[in-house]
Order: sequence, then C-alpha cells, then structure tokens
Amino acid sequence: MKTIGIIGGLSWPSTITYYSTINCLVSSKLGPDHCAELILVQADFKEILHWIRTKEWELLGNKLLALAKHLESSGADFIVIACNTVHKALPIIEDKISLPILHIVDATLEKIRQLGLKRVGLIGSPLTMTDEYFAGRLTDHQVEVVTPSEEDQKIIHDALKKEFVQGLFLPETRDRFKGVISRLVEEGAQAVILGCTEFGSLLKGEESPVLLIDTAIVHCEAAVSMMAIV
Repeated sequence: MKTIGIIGGLSWPSTITYYSTINCLVSSKLGPDHCAELILVQADFKEILHWIRTKEWELLGNKLLALAKHLESSGADFIVIACNTVHKALPIIEDKISLPILHIVDATLEKIRQLGLKRVGLIGSPLTMTDEYFAGRLTDHQVEVVTPSEEDQKIIHDALKKEFVQGLFLPETRDRFKGVISRLVEEGAQAVILGCTEFGSLLKGEESPVLLIDTAIVHCEAAVSMMAIV
C-alpha cells in the first residue's frame, strides 16, 4: 500500500471528507480492520483565502510547496490537495517536487469519460467557475462546460463564504443550490460537477435533479486507486 500525502485545511470540513472517504474506500477493499496509510498536513485557511482574493499566486504556491516538501520528507508516495481552487497555483510547484501530485480536475475528467458525458455544469468557488484552470482542462478534452449566471454564482459564493467554511450546511441553502442545478440542466447539462470540496456535505446525489460529480469523492477514489492496493 502506498502512502497518501494530503494537503488539507482548505477548509477543514473538506479535509474531514477526504480523511473519512479514503479510509472507507480502503476498508471496503481490504476489510473492516484496514485503514489507509496517509500523512496529513494542514494550512491555515485564512492565510490561503487572503492570497486567493489578492491573486498572490506565487505566495500561495510557495506555501503549497512547503507543505508538499514536508509530506515528501515524511514518507508520502504521492500527494492530493483537498481543494479545487488552489490547483490554480499547481503549475508553480509541480516541477519543484519529486512526488507526483494527483490533479483534481484530471480525476474529474476520468469520471466524465467513464460516464460518456459531453456537456456538464460546473459550480464551485468564483475562481473555479470563471478561470481556465478547471474548465479549460475539460474543454481541451472536448467536454463542454456550462457555468451558472452571475446571480447564481453570487448565491454559491455567499454560501461558501458565510456557511460552508464554518461547517454550516443549511436546508434553505440546499434548496437554493437545487435551483441553481436545475437551471444548468435547462441549459443542457447532462451532469453537474460539484467543483468545491465542501459541496458534497450540502447536497447528495439523490437530492439532485441530475447526476452530480463530487470532485472530492472522485479525487479520493483516484487516490485510493493510485495506492496500488493488492
């Protein structure tokens, strides 16, 4: 079993999702007494959030690199970052560390390919919904991406900023998100990507009018596959 290195704290609710999902997947493969061999490092989300808001990607990249180096020296075999948005800074560090970093968008793309989808909706942080780091990586592989209107993007952003990062997942917010997803379906989305690693704590597949692709879950599934469990 290879050892997973997790960069978490982006924010802490998503770190919990990664920890529990990866261990559940390992247990389901090997038996109930087994758990994952992993190393977890965590950043202060307030610091990360400041650099995202001010677009100081070099500073963010340097922080991620320091965390990745810590995982490398601690014995990790590969790395996952428990956040979509900070993957924007990944090109800054990829060539500066010897360990492979499993990209969250690549894991999502593989799931889309398995499902045979051609047009998907995408919800996430403001950067995830507007920057090419995510959608561009999909369109490069002939997957069309539909994003919410500006009004719906504000609904999502407000929930992220005021609720999710504090671990709050409210029923009324769930209803608003269902409305956003329904409008993406009206625009032809065959599925909707939950492009923020906290979203799966708000909305489950059976509560959605369309198939949901939770990036946190598919990222964890890809990580467990990469562990080469035999």
